[in-house]
Amino acid sequence: MSNLKFFLSLSLVLALSTNVKANEQEPKTQEETSVAVVEEVAVAPIGTESIRVKTAPRPECSDEKLAKKVVETLVLYQKEHPSTTQIDRRRDILLRRNLASFEEVAVEGFTSKQDFNVANAIIMNKINKGLEDKDLRLCKGKGIAGASNVYILLYPVGEGNVGEIINLKSAGEDIQNLSFIFD
Repeated sequence: MSNLKFFLSLSLVLALSTNVKANEQEPKTQEETSVAVVEEVAVAPIGTESIRVKTAPRPECSDEKLAKKVVETLVLYQKEHPSTTQIDRRRDILLRRNLASFEEVAVEGFTSKQDFNVANAIIMNKINKGLEDKDLRLCKGKGIAGASNVYILLYPVGEGNVGEIINLKSAGEDIQNLSFIFD
């Protein structure tokens, strides 16, 4: 209890001394006051125009390297987050086998009625990364069962591409933010 009283009294003393110092440093003329306010308020916004850098072309959805990279990423995730039951382990194996190929889906006009998670990922990448429809490539799994709902959103980053795996479920749980670099 005595420590609390000491802390509160110390805080009060520091607050009062800071207030006294602030009052002592007031500007003496109206001009100094207006300059100080202008300096605080006048912050130039960072440029809103996007800078285009030469980027690698997006891989085709039918590219076997893309399918291998997706499976590799999924295997790494499943090693880090192993399934606990035999049924879930079997489901994970089937999912990896069924992610052998993808087909392209048009990004333009993709709506939340088609798939909410995919539409959300498209919009978030467009807003946060300043991308346009022409910068994005959307691939949908051709597999059966759960693999047919898996999407890959490819977009440029630097001189390579990033692939985001969307709608992937492992052991009955949604996997968020699973991505890989594809170059």
